Amino acid sequence: MKRFVLSIVGIAFISLFLVGIQINPSIGATPDDTLVIGFSRAHQSLYPGTTTGLADIWANMLLYDSLVIHDSEGKIHPGLAKRWEVSKDGLTWIFYLREDVKFHSGRKFTANDVKAHFENWKNLATAKKIEALDRTEVVNDYTVRFILKHPTLVWLLMISQTEWSYSGIPDSEAVKKYGKDYGVIPESVSGTGPFKLTKWVRGDRLEFVRNPDYTWGPAFYKNRGPAHIQKVIIRTLPEAASRTAALERREIDLDTSLSEKDAPRLAKLKGMNIIVKPKNTIHHLGFNHKRPIWNDLGVRQALMHGVNQDVIVDVVYNGYGKKSIGIWGESVEGHTPKAEMAKIALGYNPQKAKQLLDEAGWKMASDGIRRKEGKPLSFTVYIYTEYQANLMTVIKEQWREIGADATIRQMEWAGYLNAMKAAEHDMYYIDGTHHTADIAYWFTCNAIPFPNSLHWCDPATEKSFEITQKTLVNQERVKAFQDIEKDFMNRAVLIPMPHTLWMIGAWDYIKDLDIHPVHGYYKLMDVKKSAK
Repeated sequence: MKRFVLSIVGIAFISLFLVGIQINPSIGATPDDTLVIGFSRAHQSLYPGTTTGLADIWANMLLYDSLVIHDSEGKIHPGLAKRWEVSKDGLTWIFYLREDVKFHSGRKFTANDVKAHFENWKNLATAKKIEALDRTEVVNDYTVRFILKHPTLVWLLMISQTEWSYSGIPDSEAVKKYGKDYGVIPESVSGTGPFKLTKWVRGDRLEFVRNPDYTWGPAFYKNRGPAHIQKVIIRTLPEAASRTAALERREIDLDTSLSEKDAPRLAKLKGMNIIVKPKNTIHHLGFNHKRPIWNDLGVRQALMHGVNQDVIVDVVYNGYGKKSIGIWGESVEGHTPKAEMAKIALGYNPQKAKQLLDEAGWKMASDGIRRKEGKPLSFTVYIYTEYQANLMTVIKEQWREIGADATIRQMEWAGYLNAMKAAEHDMYYIDGTHHTADIAYWFTCNAIPFPNSLHWCDPATEKSFEITQKTLVNQERVKAFQDIEKDFMNRAVLIPMPHTLWMIGAWDYIKDLDIHPVHGYYKLMDVKKSAK
């Protein structure tokens, strides 16, 4: 194992050296009126609520607004709604809308657009977020009423734009006009956000121009509009070396997913800022529970015991990470206290892993791979990023030590999504961030096949999640989330992976870049670009 780790480190060092000799920082500065952002994934759809991809979510933050929105401290602020009120029984919510808002198309925003989106949202992939909604009623042009099926503590949370931009309100006339093509072709997109989409080159870039009419930015921004930046370009650069090279050449102004390996070297460059901030992550390796191989709890536990997270943090994340022992981030309400979780979570213990596999009937063969009834302990893990490939290379070697043979299949995000929905995988890796433990909807029956690529449909999980959404006692809500977390660890439903940090590289001419713990750069309202 030591030789393997050294080889990874050696390769990383050589790669950094080669990148360094190829790059000339004087090449290709970005235009002064344009913010160019490097991102690791391609965009799929800009229709809020249709996808859970972070690339789409970030773009939708720029294009759309919601009724309410959280600041970086977790406080809810008015958005498209000026104010709201709730009935004593908690079933009726009335929102009073701004009257000065226009869509990018020039059409005025009204309550009809809110009603149309929430009705459409019920049929989208993320509909679980508004499961409590019975119906939406238009009171007048600037007043909308929501009738809930049951009272809940989380209605404002679910419809905040902070919850992944799903609640961003699109132009209902544009949605009607373009139908299934809305959010897929550039000319269809019409929101109320601070930036307008002008160009979309699939797999390459999105281009935006400032919305000059935007004056309704959230109150927690110093600048409520229009944005200071004239244009924004989000470039798709899946490979870390490509993003690093583009950043160092000043072909991009910031890299939102900076390589942990490159960060120490780039930090030495004059004018380069390396921003390291906390991040609420829910990275995990998931079992496809439709596969018979995972029916045996001992096998799942063995693979959990076979993962050494300390090595992953050191080798893959260059120390910029933190070992996870549960599902939720430790700062998230609903996380089981660390001392309690430590008694449950299965840490690295290869000897215990081997014992469990022996007891399950998987015997070591001469080639180092265990077999049972003539079949090898072999399976395929689906991934979609370069850093996941680095991580899985380490884990593959760790599992090989206990007699398990993992094949790594890396795909583009779109192909990965299709594979998840078709349940082609034996296991998968996914990296995600979350504002609250309500992201547990990922693991509910209605979320199959995606984002519930575990294909986990379990009565205990359903019952606990229902409590989190329906209780009016916060302590009960927190306990229900903890019950899910502890149950998942006890039954080895998935394998938690190390928490990562926001790693952002930005040139010092980028000013007032505030990083949200969940969403990164958010709406870019205060960001300025000074002379280089």
